[in-house]
Amino acid sequence: MGEIATGTVAVATIGKNQRDEIRVVLDTFKGQRLVDVRIFTAFTSSNIVMPTKKGVSLQAALLPELIEALTAARDKAEEMGWIEGAE
Repeated sequence: MGEIATGTVAVATIGKNQRDEIRVVLDTFKGQRLVDVRIFTAFTSSNIVMPTKKGVSLQAALLPELIEALTAARDKAEEMGWIEGAE
């Protein structure tokens, strides 16, 4: 991971399935600092990985709230036995 373009920093890539991946990126748009979580897909005709409309961009200032919500979701999923290897 690293800088993709000026002002754009790739933070993580998570494989979703054979064709798709989820990318977490820090970016700026019209002076706003954003966190973008988006699905990218490999189109079979060109095998080039491109972003889809599926995803969310939010102000970076909301990142602590998003992390808190995702942590709560993880904890609940573990409690429900949805995540393998959870206690």
